[in-house]
Amino acid sequence: MNKIAFKNKSFFRFEFMNDFLDILQVAKEEFSAKKDLNVDVLFVSASKMKKLNFVYRNKNYVTDILSFPLDSNEELEFLDQIELGQIIISPWKIKKQAKEYNHSLRREFCYIFAHGIAHLFGFDYILESEAKIMNQHVDNIMKKLNITREEN
Repeated sequence: MNKIAFKNKSFFRFEFMNDFLDILQVAKEEFSAKKDLNVDVLFVSASKMKKLNFVYRNKNYVTDILSFPLDSNEELEFLDQIELGQIIISPWKIKKQAKEYNHSLRREFCYIFAHGIAHLFGFDYILESEAKIMNQHVDNIMKKLNITREEN
């Protein structure tokens, strides 16, 4: 069974855990993972996210998500599940983006989480060709779960 270790250090009341678990299940299929997936998710305040973004990316602003893949799957091959890594989310930034893009909160949280999962599987968007592949995976996950931009 896929698992999310979740900790909320923000003041946001999170209501989409079942959606996150569904995303993890579809991601398992999308990325052809042979074992169940484990991921750690931490919600932090805007100020904490800004600090973390500066420390890890040298960017001095609040970002929506930071992903830290665990690159030791070879050493952990004996485990019954795949330890993907950690995702840190700023609910404040997600709420702001949902309003800005006229998306539902559910859609924005789910999209950002699927995006973070793609990062944990090693995808990035530094090059345009990489971005296209990564975004296609994220779009596939969202389509399979019928979570659309039009949802409100």
